[in-house]
Amino acid sequence: MNFRKNWRRILGLLVTVVLIYWAVNNLTAIQRFTVTMTSAFQPFIIGGTLAFILNLPVKMIEKQLTKWLKGYNNWYRPLAIIISFTFVILIFLFLIFLVIPDLQQTISSFIDVVPKQISNVINWFYNFIENNPEIVQFVQELDVDLDSFQQQLISYIQTFATNALGNVISIITTTISSVVTIFIAIVFAFFLLTNKEKITRQFKKIIYSLWSKKWANYIVNVGIKANEIFSSFVGGSIIEAFILGTMVYTGMVVFNFPYSLSVSVITGTFALIPIYGAILGGAIGFILISVVSFSQAIFFILFIIIMQQIEGNIIYPRVVGTSVGLPGIWVMVCVTVGGAFFGIVGMLLSVPTVSVIYALIAATVNFRLENAGLQVDYDSNNL
Repeated sequence: MNFRKNWRRILGLLVTVVLIYWAVNNLTAIQRFTVTMTSAFQPFIIGGTLAFILNLPVKMIEKQLTKWLKGYNNWYRPLAIIISFTFVILIFLFLIFLVIPDLQQTISSFIDVVPKQISNVINWFYNFIENNPEIVQFVQELDVDLDSFQQQLISYIQTFATNALGNVISIITTTISSVVTIFIAIVFAFFLLTNKEKITRQFKKIIYSLWSKKWANYIVNVGIKANEIFSSFVGGSIIEAFILGTMVYTGMVVFNFPYSLSVSVITGTFALIPIYGAILGGAIGFILISVVSFSQAIFFILFIIIMQQIEGNIIYPRVVGTSVGLPGIWVMVCVTVGGAFFGIVGMLLSVPTVSVIYALIAATVNFRLENAGLQVDYDSNNL
């Protein structure tokens, strides 16, 4: 019996090693396959993500309606979904009508500043030429074919115009495709939210029909733990980003920083990305403010560092909590590797994904230690 048990462990270990070796040597192929599948299922991935995020306010609204009206009715769910979608639409309208004009003003400031800087560079170049006549003489002595240069310039302009036309067509096609994708995603999200209990029950029936009861229970518990970690992380991160954005906006108004609305929204949005989000938000805010005043931009860096310290040491632990359960070094590794492979999405989802794996490994290790009669310290996540 022990021989059969050890043989299975050895075989499983060999298969795991082979799979890891193959994955390490085919990272490009895995990444290409993942990108292809993601592109094919993009509307449903967006719809599923939207449904997962909106499920948090939907559950809260249903709970409050049940409490206020002393009982549950079937119309609570559609009403909660409509309210949640309305809230998302209001956020987009806020961004369109308040934040975008502020960003447009910032871009206009850039447009005003850049020509002056170019003019300064040109004047410096003319002064340099006047003070160094030997350079002019050197250029004149060079054998330069002006006709050939003119033909190359015309060819370059024609190529640029052709590419510009192609880019316009590409933008129109992408816009139409995006509208269709968003429509399908919204319909799919509404379907998932409306039938989430039925869909969950169907998945459980499939799991218990394919695996033994022991493994089926394990898979279901993994799903429950994953949902718990992702819900806590996503919901807490959104609330934390909103609090940080509000604090930054209030502080910028008090200290009379320019572009307070745009910078606070950008800072709050990037706060969803652990570790690097604070750096990116502060850097973008510094660039925007430096257009108006470089001294204020320096002061803004000090201000945002203080805000990030308050956010990281006070707000984040209280709002997001310890449900993620990853040590700081692993959070940095997750965000870095996830961003390298999957961009912003990878940076956002890598931490809760690895947290689930970390919790499973911790639970397995602790279980085996207990069976061996050893004392276990339950400081990490467990199923």
